[in-house]
Amino acid sequence: MKRDVQATEAKHFFSPKSYVDKQGREVLYGLDWRQRKGELWDRARGLCEEIVGWDDDTEENPGQFDIPVRCKSEGHDPHHVRPRSKGRDDSLANLKLLCRMHHELLDKRKPMWRKS
Repeated sequence: MKRDVQATEAKHFFSPKSYVDKQGREVLYGLDWRQRKGELWDRARGLCEEIVGWDDDTEENPGQFDIPVRCKSEGHDPHHVRPRSKGRDDSLANLKLLCRMHHELLDKRKPMWRKS
């Protein structure tokens, strides 16, 4: 990936490894990644962002679209909506905070280690 030097400098990243590429994707390391996870936690208010259903609120909003219902579990894991393997993007728009159950359901990859 080629770095966009001007966009990278404008972001004022802490880690010299963090950068913005020519397509506008953010690649974050160290303190920048920890800070992004904090922003994600704040956006999600600490709760899983997975949509688990739809509430038909016709009494209060007749004729309106259904309202999404989020999982009520505590969020634990940042999840890349577009997988990192398909063009890494650590921007907030490409991240969801998920509980462990939903992260396991959405991300089938398993760690390649086992207890001794």
